[in-house]
Amino acid sequence: MSLISRAAVLTGAALLGGVLIAAAPAATAAPTVAPAAHAVPAVAPAGAASAHATSAETARSSVLPAAVHPCGYVQLVGYSCDYYYGYETIREWSSNTAAVKELQDIINVHTDYPTWLTVDGSFGPNTLAAVTWLQSHHHIAGGADGIVGPNTWMYLRT
Repeated sequence: MSLISRAAVLTGAALLGGVLIAAAPAATAAPTVAPAAHAVPAVAPAGAASAHATSAETARSSVLPAAVHPCGYVQLVGYSCDYYYGYETIREWSSNTAAVKELQDIINVHTDYPTWLTVDGSFGPNTLAAVTWLQSHHHIAGGADGIVGPNTWMYLRT
């Protein structure tokens, strides 16, 4: 069960297009999913683009598979694909597979990177190329060093 579905069950909220609505967070609940201006539906029809998709995303979405996990906005975390909620610095050959899967899925779904990454938890050459491209093309503070630190995580999660 996805984080969005769990939040809906816990709070009695409703899901509309995979986005949690009318949720009143419980006082003792873990981070809950909250609607955001850039939240995307958890499950989109094949070939459909999200409302905020760029032309590159629209072109990619017609030929590429859907995200491995439903991605959306998680209160107190930011944009997430439900693998990892932290901001730990990771780099090529990192052993934190959950963080690497989160990174790969967010790059696929939430950025304009032109090549689809395999979400396998392996921070190899393809993931390194994607991170370096993203840092360079979006002028992320710290430069295009291929290391996913606080600045890169903050960019990906907002």
